[in-house]
Amino acid sequence: MIMEKLKEQKDFTSHERDVARYILEHPEQVPVMSAGELAQASFTSKATVVRLIQKLGMGGYQEFKLKLVEENIQKRRLDQLLANEPITGDSSCSDIINTLPVLYDRAITNTRLALDKNVLNRINNVLQKAECIDFYGTGISYVLAQSAAFKFGTLGVECSAYESINAYYLAARNRKKTVAFLISFTGANHAVTRMARYLREATKNYVVGIVGPHNEAIREWCHEIVEVANRDSLLSLDVITSFTGTTYVMDIFFSLLLVGRYDEHAQSSLDILNHMHLLWDESYHKT
Repeated sequence: MIMEKLKEQKDFTSHERDVARYILEHPEQVPVMSAGELAQASFTSKATVVRLIQKLGMGGYQEFKLKLVEENIQKRRLDQLLANEPITGDSSCSDIINTLPVLYDRAITNTRLALDKNVLNRINNVLQKAECIDFYGTGISYVLAQSAAFKFGTLGVECSAYESINAYYLAARNRKKTVAFLISFTGANHAVTRMARYLREATKNYVVGIVGPHNEAIREWCHEIVEVANRDSLLSLDVITSFTGTTYVMDIFFSLLLVGRYDEHAQSSLDILNHMHLLWDESYHKT
């Protein structure tokens, strides 16, 4: 890009650096100036301006001005988009400490407001009867799937997390009542959509999509869809909001399952406490 080359000033003479400095300081005015006017404003010569334009890889001054206008438009657009971001290049540690809870709260609030309790109740009715619960995701959503599988597993349910379809495994246990949660932060992940289609057409799994707003394709293959807020951030902050919103939804289902199996889980917890001494490392605590 022109502006980057002007900042680098690679192999520029002292006079060419003067021209470059003027352009960087007046990017909006230069496109309406002639080469002679730019030379006069930067206290150099027209020949210096021409040599600089050639070093920038431009075929002529007119091409340079068109490219500069294009870059100015792109920069203004980017600045407008970044103006809405809660974290900037000037954010301090204190700013970030105070900003992140706001992002978490906004992600949870937006997701909560979009929840359909009828959908949640329908999913919960199936979840309470489930013998197996599987979680599917790719990339960072697979990390969340692993976390959910561990969490739900503490309730004594057979749980697994997958990044792809294991057809042989699914076929072997197809008689078990299984709920499959598919996680896609955008809702438009093609791999997750293919998983949903396979699960819907080739198995008896009850398929639930925990997905972002762009879920038109995957919706066709899910019994139910729960939509999670996604802010489409330029600075990857959408990962924070999507992760937070999805975790919130999964914790709702975890809590619903806990309530439904409360007495059973409470008894299991007591049994664990009664035998905790078997797991206690006496030698470690004597040192």
